[in-house]
Formats: sequence, C-alpha cells, structure tokens
Amino acid sequence: MNDQELVERLRERDPEALEAFHRQYRDRVFAVARRIVRDEWDAEEVVQDVLMTMHRKIHLFNGRSAFWSWVYRVTENAARMKVRKYKRYPTLFEDSILDSMLSSSDSNEKPVGRPEEEFQFRQCMDTIRDFLESSDDLNREIYLRMDFLGYDKEEVAQDLDLTVPALKARLHRIRYALRRSLEETAV
Repeated sequence: MNDQELVERLRERDPEALEAFHRQYRDRVFAVARRIVRDEWDAEEVVQDVLMTMHRKIHLFNGRSAFWSWVYRVTENAARMKVRKYKRYPTLFEDSILDSMLSSSDSNEKPVGRPEEEFQFRQCMDTIRDFLESSDDLNREIYLRMDFLGYDKEEVAQDLDLTVPALKARLHRIRYALRRSLEETAV
C-alpha cells in the first residue's frame, strides 16, 4: 500500500490501514524514538503513542510534505514528551555522534528500506553534516540543542547569552539555510 492510499484509508478510520501503517513504519518509528528516549521500553511506548496519534490526528496531515516526514516529526515530538515527562534528558549531542550515525549508515548492515530510500537518507545526512561543519560554532550549537535535543528556548538562550528573540531569529535563519541546502541536494 503506497503512502497516499494509506493516508486516505487512515482518514476513513479503516482498521486494516492502521495495521498496515504499523507494519510499514514500526521499525523506523522505533529507531527514531530509541535515539531520543534511550530506552527500549520507552521507545515501544512511543511507537504506540505514534500509532494512536495516527488514528486520532491523521486529518492534520496536509500532504505538503512526504508522509514519512510528518510521521518522523510526530515521532520526535512523542519521544521528546516522553523524555520530559520522566525528566530524563538525553546525553549531550556531540559532533562525534553525527559522524557515528553517518558511519553506521555506511556499514554493510541490512538496509532499512529500498535502495533509493537508503541513498536519499545518506545524501540527506551528508548534506546536514556538511551544513553543520560549515556553520559557525554558535549556529551549530543552537541547531543541535534546539532541533536534536529539544531544549527550551529560554534555557538555550540563557546558556548561550542570547535573548530569546535573537535565538529564535537565528534558529529561523539556520533552518531556512539548511532547508535550502537540502532542496539543492535533492534537485
């Protein structure tokens, strides 16, 4: 079942579509959740939360992005909420972690998806790594803390000696520049 058909059937509250979603996306959702919550049991709970969110809020998917992009964001949010709920914060994100993610995706492990999806993932990760390496230290730190670790704006602004509006403006410019880099790579 392709994503468009899956979304349509989920909107119709088809129970088979929910099962199909679980079969198609469970492993990827689990992988995203596991990286954030750092615990297998919590990651399983996040998978269930995402499944319920798909059932309750599929009508919010507007189709302007790929379905997996939306599911990824829902998963990220659910995992971050789980971390906040238990006041368990993931370890600090270091540059070496991004490199290890990239090197593990280059290994001879069994591919997660189809070859073209695997290629697109690697290309995307390379673009993000190159973008972060070419960014200045402050912008890299802002992006990693806000988008990878999910810290509060107030906390990051205080740590980096910025005002919240200045932080928000920088983050907006960083995200815009990264989005443009990703679009250029996709072309």
